[in-house]
Amino acid sequence: MKQSRFMSWLESLINIAVGFGISLLAQMFFLPLLGVMIDFHQNLVFAMIMTVISIVRSYTLRRIFEALHIRRPLSPFMQAVIAERFRQVEVEGWTAEHDDAHRSGELALAGAAYARTAYIHLLDGPGLLTWSERRPDFWPWSADWWKPTGFRRDLVKAGALIIADGEQFDRNRKRK
Repeated sequence: MKQSRFMSWLESLINIAVGFGISLLAQMFFLPLLGVMIDFHQNLVFAMIMTVISIVRSYTLRRIFEALHIRRPLSPFMQAVIAERFRQVEVEGWTAEHDDAHRSGELALAGAAYARTAYIHLLDGPGLLTWSERRPDFWPWSADWWKPTGFRRDLVKAGALIIADGEQFDRNRKRK
């Protein structure tokens, strides 16, 4: 995902603050070992000068990398699918352990049901049947869990369920 200018600045500041502390301590330890004797105030001023230089360098490089599109930005839809996957885990509690209790392919099948329903939204809207009556025969769970909402939202749910199944597949593959 593309990082905002503010987040670039904040990341740089935190990174540099940690670097400042490390630099100050390293200078206090190593310079005397090299025979360079400076008092704490001089050490502090030098560390501050280097910190300002580091902030400018870090921020500038980050913005250059953003301008060059070194990271591929995610579309709003891709961000929505990822956010839905995190919501499933964090709000619903569908953790990896929970997902692993499902048969392989079951989560993707549920995703396919939502994708099919999104297509129906495009064809004729709700039509004469209720959405519960339009639940696909291949829906893997009880009717209580069938909750279509609309074209885009159903596609987002489909994508997140397919991601969950892919994650389960990867975990199982690593165990073998």
